[in-house]
Amino acid sequence: MKTRNGSITAWAVLALVVLASVGAVSAAQAQSQESIEVGTEDTGDIGILAVEELGVMYTDGDADTASVTTYGPITVPPGYNTFKAKYYNSNDEDNDGQGALYRLTVYDAQGMAHTKQIKVDWATSGTIEVSFDSRGTGDAYYELWCETHDWLDTTKATDIGTGDLDYV
Repeated sequence: MKTRNGSITAWAVLALVVLASVGAVSAAQAQSQESIEVGTEDTGDIGILAVEELGVMYTDGDADTASVTTYGPITVPPGYNTFKAKYYNSNDEDNDGQGALYRLTVYDAQGMAHTKQIKVDWATSGTIEVSFDSRGTGDAYYELWCETHDWLDTTKATDIGTGDLDYV
């Protein structure tokens, strides 16, 4: 009987050691797994380096005018940057058919365009922005464009402004 109790004890101790080892390995694997987000890109940098205002876009639904003001040459560090432009749409009643379009396009050092466009159908203001990695150093440019249109989407006025952009 003593031998049988000794064997059972030995088997129980061995089972506990195996279970503890399996648990430790599982915990180590769970901690080493990386969290991956779908639709994101690892830029490998330290974060956003600069946030730059590039200009202002104005539209007026009653006067049928559009105007862009750029802030001139901009210099930013190479890497991941954010570029912004403000927009203002005045004298436009909600759902009256008049509206405005605003577009911000910024080129990276390799010549690739990064664009954001919004459409509004009421008097409002806000900020439009794009963020991206410049993909190196070099000369580029940015473009602000706006349009006001009537209820048939007939263009009433447009304006465009460009500025020099250097990644150094």
